[in-house]
Order: sequence, then structure tokens, then C-alpha cells
Amino acid sequence: MNVITHALAPVAVALAVDVTRIHRGRRPLFPARCLVAIGCAGALPDLLHPHLSLAARHASWTHTVWFLLAAYPVFALICRKWFRERWILMTQILWLAAVTHLATDMVSNGIRPLHPYGPVVDYRLIRGGVYRWLQYDAGFIATTVFLGTWVRRLRTTRREK
Repeated sequence: MNVITHALAPVAVALAVDVTRIHRGRRPLFPARCLVAIGCAGALPDLLHPHLSLAARHASWTHTVWFLLAAYPVFALICRKWFRERWILMTQILWLAAVTHLATDMVSNGIRPLHPYGPVVDYRLIRGGVYRWLQYDAGFIATTVFLGTWVRRLRTTRREK
């Protein structure tokens, strides 16, 4: 999958959570800076170790369980500094965004989660070439823009009441 999809998929989920919270009369959980952090965490494995081929992804240290184990305390330190009031929640959400990245790669063309020891895990639930990934990117861009606009409108109508 593309970096755009990896960044926007967890952001779209966070916006959907905010929409449901606002409809129930509760405060949204994710201000803009939280959404930016969630998007960066979702794209982090590809940002830290860019790869142009599938073989390079299978050999990437950022597409492993070891990376996820190392990322959690780093996320905790970052969130404790930047998101003081909700640092535990944001640590878990950023980590889940990175997990989502690896899960989507696992169902598209596979990852090697125990590199260098284990085999490639590839479920191939999502098939297709560049054209298919452009469709996914366009879908996630449209969904994220739609949900972001919806949250903004709900927030303004809530303030007016």
C-alpha cells in the first residue's frame, strides 16, 4: 500500500470516532494535532525505511514485531511530552496506527514480522497493482476529507447551541 493510505486510514478511524462522540453529545477526542500525530504514526514504518520493491519491504526492520515492540516506549515518551492530558490514550492510538500499517501490508503483499528469522506472512486479501492502490488512496482521501468536514460542522453547530 501507499504511504498516503497508511497515514489516512487511522486518521479516518479517529475522525469516525469523533463523529460518533459528537452525535452522542460528548466532546471529540482528537484535535488537529492529534490527527497529525496519528497520521505520522501510521506512515512511520515507510518513512523510517523507504522501500521501492516488495523484497525490500520483506527485509525491512520497520515491518517487524521488533519494531512495534521498540516503538511503544518511544511513543510513550513523545506522548508524555506533547499530549500530557491524554498521553496514555495517545500512546496506545499511535501504536495502533503503526500496527494498522503492518496489518494492511500483511493483507496486501505480505511482511516478514520476525525478520530475519521467520517466513513472509502474506494473506493476499487485497490484490492489484498501481491502479488499485490509486483507488484506495483516492478513497481514503475522500473519506478523510468528508469525515473532517463533518466533524468541523458538528463542532460549530454544537458551539452555536
